[in-house]
Amino acid sequence: MWKEEYRLGVETIDSQHQQLFNMVDNLLQVIDGSQREDYRKECADAVSFLYDYTVKHFQFEEGYQASIGYADIDAHKLQHKRFIVTVDNFAKRMLDSNYDLKVVRAFSGSLVAWLNYHVAETDQKIVGKKTPNINESLLTCLDGFLSGATSVIKTMLGINQDEIKKTMPPKRDFSGDISFAIELLGDVSGRAIFAYSADFARSVIKSLIAKDLDGLDEIAHSAMAETSNIIGGRATVMISGEGTACDISTPSLITDEVEALGLEGFHLQTSKGDMQVLLSIR
Repeated sequence: MWKEEYRLGVETIDSQHQQLFNMVDNLLQVIDGSQREDYRKECADAVSFLYDYTVKHFQFEEGYQASIGYADIDAHKLQHKRFIVTVDNFAKRMLDSNYDLKVVRAFSGSLVAWLNYHVAETDQKIVGKKTPNINESLLTCLDGFLSGATSVIKTMLGINQDEIKKTMPPKRDFSGDISFAIELLGDVSGRAIFAYSADFARSVIKSLIAKDLDGLDEIAHSAMAETSNIIGGRATVMISGEGTACDISTPSLITDEVEALGLEGFHLQTSKGDMQVLLSIR
């Protein structure tokens, strides 16, 4: 799972990142060995160790950012805070279900999606390897979500800008095989729906864990929910400006047919599958 291009050049942070990827890989191996009698204890130990190490790593990383006067430290801290909430919620669900395999797989999917994107994209900005695509003026929701989705797709799938075909308005006949909704909260309110084709979801998972999935299981659902969360979180940073605050709710799986929300939105087509975002702004 670890890739050399994730390296920042800050020895301690790079070492901690590698350790986090190793821990996630170990958790996936525990899941693969779920028929063993000690599976639940191994899961509990792995999750506990992973949680403690993640908190320790976030504290160190934020301390390093403060020491170098990193300009976007507050936004970075917010991403860490949101993810800890996600981990806390999953930890409770796993404990309550006695580490039911479906819940552990869902946790793993969310974890691999968040960790890969955060290290490959967000953390790189700390050392100036990438420049944030954030304008000073208030951007429209459509621009924010389009920029966020394009950036995340390039990072997640390892493709270039010219490999992404954009269609606006979105395709009316595309509903996707797996879809999620998030609520926009604050000064800008509304709803965003993310629809992904099965090929797109499987491509994302394969890029994260180097393994093909036969179907859209709990890992795929959770990873795509976290992908939606990442896109939405990036968009709200761009939408928010001086005197304007915008946040998002936790993504929720849509089980019914996705209804068109008007012409606001976009369709992104790649050789690895399609995705679409529909927006309804109040």
